[in-house]
Amino acid sequence: MACFPMIKTEERMTSLHASRSENEPDFQQRDLTLFKILSPHVCRALAISEMLDIRAIRSEMLENTLNGLVAGVFLTARDGHVVYLNHAAECQIKMGNAIHLVNNRIVPTDLAARNALAKAMKEAARDDAVRNMGEHFVAIPAGFGGGYVATLLPIESTQRHGIFASFAASVAVFMQDPVQATCMPGEAFAKLHGLTGGELRVLLALSQGLSGTEAADMLGISEPTIRTHLQHIFSKTGTSKQLDLLQLLHHSTPPIRTLEPAH
Repeated sequence: MACFPMIKTEERMTSLHASRSENEPDFQQRDLTLFKILSPHVCRALAISEMLDIRAIRSEMLENTLNGLVAGVFLTARDGHVVYLNHAAECQIKMGNAIHLVNNRIVPTDLAARNALAKAMKEAARDDAVRNMGEHFVAIPAGFGGGYVATLLPIESTQRHGIFASFAASVAVFMQDPVQATCMPGEAFAKLHGLTGGELRVLLALSQGLSGTEAADMLGISEPTIRTHLQHIFSKTGTSKQLDLLQLLHHSTPPIRTLEPAH
């Protein structure tokens, strides 16, 4: 038998074997020389295949993660062409009330927003953008009110050759609808601040825009009980007004979209 190792990692080891039966002649020097010539080419081919497989898995994992976000994610090349958009971004484009894709570029319907976004993307695509650029936000209004807030994130040159290399991305644009409702982090928020079940129910009722009277009717408790729960919630969360409390809850909302029921 003659063999050589091809891949050796902490998880696995792979080798190539050639064997002959007892009735066949032993391997000669010429056979071993051919084996030595062949071995580096086989190892190189397997190493390339291994790298491509890992890249494909990482890209798929990244794509699945981005598709779970509420915000639209647009990855753009240096010249502004969109090289990737997640599920939320596709929906925003289909709605067409604030942004369109024209020649594979993000084009807001509002002229002022169009110019502001183009300028911001040009700045974000610069090689020194990560060092010199702070947070950059652009308002993208819709024609009939509302719209999106675009947040631009320059991708470091080192990252452009890493996990984002398959997308050839230079700038990440996150397009968020400020009023888009997402699932409230009720149980986690309650555990974080030590709220009781009754206090959490009051908080979630108020977060839906109900008044104290309406919340009391819905929960089947008195208004004084609502006020008592609210005072306890203020104390536990370090807030003093209902507006501040609801803002704290809103800021704790996860940036992930609710999964659609299977049909």
